[in-house]
Amino acid sequence: MSTVGATHQPHQLATFAQFPHLRHGFTGRDRALWRDGDVSYRTGGDPERVLANRHHWATMIGVEPERLVAIHIVHSNHVVAIDGDSWSFSTAPRTFDEVPRADALITTTPNTPLFLTFADCTPLLFFDPLHNVIGLAHAGWRGTVTDIAGETVRAMQTQYGSDPTTIIAGIGPAIGRCCYIVDEPVVAGWQALGLPDTAVLEEIAPVAGRRQWRFDLALANRQLLERAGVPATQIEDAAICTSCQVAHYPSHRAEAGQAGRFAAIIGLCSSTSEA
Repeated sequence: MSTVGATHQPHQLATFAQFPHLRHGFTGRDRALWRDGDVSYRTGGDPERVLANRHHWATMIGVEPERLVAIHIVHSNHVVAIDGDSWSFSTAPRTFDEVPRADALITTTPNTPLFLTFADCTPLLFFDPLHNVIGLAHAGWRGTVTDIAGETVRAMQTQYGSDPTTIIAGIGPAIGRCCYIVDEPVVAGWQALGLPDTAVLEEIAPVAGRRQWRFDLALANRQLLERAGVPATQIEDAAICTSCQVAHYPSHRAEAGQAGRFAAIIGLCSSTSEA
C-alpha cells in the first residue's frame, strides 16, 4: 500500500530524544494511510495494509520495520525480556497463539525495536542509559492496578542490573482524567496498592445510583514509577488525552469501542554512528 501523502509526525518525548542511539515515537491518526494508520491486526481489517502501516510508522521513527517485536496484549503485569532475532513477529501477520502474552517488553539488544498498540491505555517508555536497557509497557486500568510500571522497573533490575535511580521513564498519550470515568472495581484495585496520595481519584456525581470516579492513569503510573525508585525529575508525561484529541489518536471510549490502534515504539541503534 502506498503511503504517499502521509503527513502525521510521530510524537516524541524530549527526555528520550536527547540520546542519539535511541529511537522512539508514538504514532497517531493519518488520513493518508489505511484506516487512518491503524496498526492492529485485530481492528485494521486487512492484515497486509496493517503491515504496511506498521512499516510506514517504523520508518518514520527510524527503526527497521522487519525487526519490530510485538506481543499479544492481555492487560496483565507480565514482562517479557527480548533476546535477539527469534522474537521478531511483525514481518507477517500471525495468530495470537504464536506470540507471547504479556504487557511489557524489555531488551538490551540493538536493532530490536519494541512495539505495542494502544487506544486510551497508557504507553510507558523506559531507558537506562548506563546499561543500555529499554522497556515498553501497556498500562490500562488492569495493568495499572497490578503495577505493570513497577514490574517493568524490577524486571530491568533483575534481568540487566539496572538501578531504578538511573532509569528515565516516559508516559505517552492516553485517556486523561478529564474523560476517564470508572466504577468501584477499578477504585478498589487502585486502593489495594496502598499509595497514600489520593489525587489519582476524584469522586463525581453517581449515575442511576452507581458511584463513579475520575481516574488519572498518568498520575497513577507516575506514582508507581516513583515508588519503584524512578526519580520524579526523570519522568516525562506527554500530557495528551486521546479522548480529547480523538482527531489525532484512536480512542476506545470516544469512538464507542470502534477505534483502531496507534503504536508506541522504542529501539536501540547498534551504534551512535546510526544516529
